[in-house]
Amino acid sequence: MLKENGSIYIHGCPCHIIHNTAKHAGQKFMKISGLDPEDLTVDVGYWFKGSTNRKGYLAEFCEFHESEYMEMLLHISVRWLSLERCITRILRQYGPLTSYFKSLNEKQPRFRRLVDAFSNPLTEVYLLFYQATLPVFTILNLLLQRERSSIFQLHGEMTKFIKKLCARFMKPSALQGRQVHDILYKDPLNQLPGEKLNVGFTTRATLNRLLEAGDITPQEVQLFQKAALAFLVRAVEYGINKLPLKEALLRHTRFVDVQQRTECGVEDALYFIDRFQELLPFHGPEEQDKVCEEFLEYQLMDIPMPQDPTTFNVEEFWGSISSIKCKVTGLSQFGRLTKIAQLVLVLPHSNADAERVFSMGGKGLYMQLNATAPILALYANPEACLKKDFRVKRSSLGPWTIALCGDFSIRDSQIDGPQDHQTRHREDKGQPEDPHFPANRR
Repeated sequence: MLKENGSIYIHGCPCHIIHNTAKHAGQKFMKISGLDPEDLTVDVGYWFKGSTNRKGYLAEFCEFHESEYMEMLLHISVRWLSLERCITRILRQYGPLTSYFKSLNEKQPRFRRLVDAFSNPLTEVYLLFYQATLPVFTILNLLLQRERSSIFQLHGEMTKFIKKLCARFMKPSALQGRQVHDILYKDPLNQLPGEKLNVGFTTRATLNRLLEAGDITPQEVQLFQKAALAFLVRAVEYGINKLPLKEALLRHTRFVDVQQRTECGVEDALYFIDRFQELLPFHGPEEQDKVCEEFLEYQLMDIPMPQDPTTFNVEEFWGSISSIKCKVTGLSQFGRLTKIAQLVLVLPHSNADAERVFSMGGKGLYMQLNATAPILALYANPEACLKKDFRVKRSSLGPWTIALCGDFSIRDSQIDGPQDHQTRHREDKGQPEDPHFPANRR
């Protein structure tokens, strides 16, 4: 596909990559420590799910420990942000949970696994390590799940993600002045000793407390440190191999961010003219000279920033300067540069929007997705990104296509929702309308 059309941009599934990075790192951690915190959260959630008696008994232990009772959260492995919250909830009620499982004598396999886990003093340390480390993953994941365009932040945040993980187990001198792919993170000489690993302040304090109390041995401390190091090294390895850190397009998108404009050059804008030649007809020397002039004026603009720079709306900014005219000629002052910026802003920074649509539709969604029905992203009108006008429709180019268009008109080719499909099926069969899905609510 790329050989026939080099202008196609394939960004993959960044949300899944971050999720899989944590998952593969967790597998390394489990092989050494013998405990999988993800499995533990699932067991805890399902043990209390739907059981009033078990919840009531746990509430009694909470009262005994002078702790507020809180419902146990149910971790779902495909919900990318749930693990950190589930672990935090368990840690907030760790004392009552430990007393609960030690006081009962059940024969179910899940209960026996939970008894073994809460009888091990190191379990609390393992969970605290996860609680301290997972925010590095969730912060990047939250960026990927934004609805507004954020592609200009993606390369910098991915680089920061890798370096944050490296800083937890590497010497600062081994990181300074190095690109991500040049970091020698597997070299033992560049790694911190076990007692200096950045595993979280509370994690380290709990580990030292248990050691001083004689609840764990020095060998168990070393085992934890080895497991933590393996987690971090594997996370960096998987992230570097799978994340699109070498994608040139992502590096060149930074110029649309007002806060990064002084760090960029006109070559960033010219990159998109060269790559998307049919959409950006500014190929001649005169046109490119004018792009350079517009870019320099853009860099020299005095742009007021809000007190909180994170609230600055990049899409609104480019929409507003597209209407600025030169006071001398009366022509658009940034006409070419805004066209380039609009194209950049319609490029997807994540696959979260598509995943969100499929989750909302569920199994009743009329379009049935499978491995032979690829989803294509067509940008029929790049200017529509500033108006946020989206429509999902069929296209002759493939079984199912998500198209970005400039209006909300309803067409016969528009993909049907579950209710539309059910109504049409009943009409074909001559069946009465389902009272749960009346036609006037569609």
